[in-house]
Amino acid sequence: MKFKLFHVEFEVSFLFFAVICTALIANNYDFIYVLLFSSLHELGHIISLYLLGGKADKITISFYGIGLKHSSDLPVSKEILFLLSGILINLLFVMFNIKRDINLALLVINAFPIYPLDMGRCTKLVLEKYFDVRVSYFLMYALSVVALVLLVGYSICYKKFSLFIISAYLAYWLLRGNL
Repeated sequence: MKFKLFHVEFEVSFLFFAVICTALIANNYDFIYVLLFSSLHELGHIISLYLLGGKADKITISFYGIGLKHSSDLPVSKEILFLLSGILINLLFVMFNIKRDINLALLVINAFPIYPLDMGRCTKLVLEKYFDVRVSYFLMYALSVVALVLLVGYSICYKKFSLFIISAYLAYWLLRGNL
């Protein structure tokens, strides 16, 4: 389902409702909480984007939560604040002990310097500011691979299947060359 509201395109996926219904039928409320707090993480990005003078182009609601696309031309410092705002939302929930384990997991995952995660995007911006395009691309790719290897190693060592799935998705993203 697609619609436009306040000059922003919204897209709501059927999979969103299917996943919610499946989780409710299976009494898997932890998944609902993960979806909720990952959506609040994205809401932090959306609010900060507008506070920093930007504008959302498209907001997608899907099985993974909320996704945001924007083409705002923010200065690097504001772009970094925008990128860190989602992590800060999760940090607030951790500090107030609200579903601490879920928010800590979202915070830690997004704090990895792996593109396209929040800290990966911040790292890319900083590298592009100080190095030419080829060097920053190489450094970002190398840093992402090292961080991803550590993440995969941790997920295998401690038998964290969901973290392994996230790692596989990030590896796929990197192998496609989407930096």
